[in-house]
Amino acid sequence: MKNPYLPKSIDPQEVVATIGLISDTHMPQRWPQLPTAVSQIFANVQMIFHAGDVGELWVLDELSQIAPVVAVHGNDETEDATRELPYQQIVTVAGQRLLIWHSHYPNRVDEMHARRSGDLHEGLLRNIARAKSAGAQLIHFGHWHLPLVFEHEGIVAVNAGAIASGNPFQQQTIQTVAQLVVLRDGRFHITHVNLAEPARPYTPQTDIAAGFAGNLGIYGRSILSPELEKLKKVDLSGIYHTDRGAFLDVWLPLAHRVWAGEKSHVTLDDLLVAVKTADIKEATRQKLLVILSQLV
Repeated sequence: MKNPYLPKSIDPQEVVATIGLISDTHMPQRWPQLPTAVSQIFANVQMIFHAGDVGELWVLDELSQIAPVVAVHGNDETEDATRELPYQQIVTVAGQRLLIWHSHYPNRVDEMHARRSGDLHEGLLRNIARAKSAGAQLIHFGHWHLPLVFEHEGIVAVNAGAIASGNPFQQQTIQTVAQLVVLRDGRFHITHVNLAEPARPYTPQTDIAAGFAGNLGIYGRSILSPELEKLKKVDLSGIYHTDRGAFLDVWLPLAHRVWAGEKSHVTLDDLLVAVKTADIKEATRQKLLVILSQLV
């Protein structure tokens, strides 16, 4: 099958493997199902690498209907995925070692320090060092929700981007996956594809020098209405850490309406109605109503 994403400058006879790259599906919590465009984009791949934050393991089963899947777990993962999937994985293709990992720090203190730093270049050098320690020529990582390709000291780091949002209060506005082509001479060719325009390659807009903060507005947006933006300044720790499941049970149906395009934002009225009618413990309901009363 002809690869529509392969440049004319590359002789198809020089291609030894075509691999689909995907990450951060977070299904079904933050996205209900595998987008149909993924099957179209990966139609000619021989393998699929999933770089973590899979969600429920049926996501991998569905991807395997397209091609065999190799996957690792992420930091914001289901219990089953964390238990069954490795932290990192090496796959050797045509004599080339390829490393897959999510790239999060196992230690949450280190992870939060990296997030506060927001330095993409530092994070990319960490990926390169990880690949180098494994003797890998390419590393596919997730976690950032930012599509990019970075090369340093002969090692390639690639992030396919994401399907779902980085947290329940945002929307991934540009959903991307990627194709990795391994060439006979040891070179790689990587093509990103925007799921909204699957017929053509997508050029990542990620600006490494701008850090995380400088790229958030390109690939994500808040789904909070202006009055709910104040939630960011309210101490939610009492409810989010002790009753996180109940809070998400209330919040996620509202968020999914926005992600599906039915609404532009979740409003305070939406959330108040959901809290008052949700099937949750009365004590939890009252905690939430007290917190929301600070926004009125």
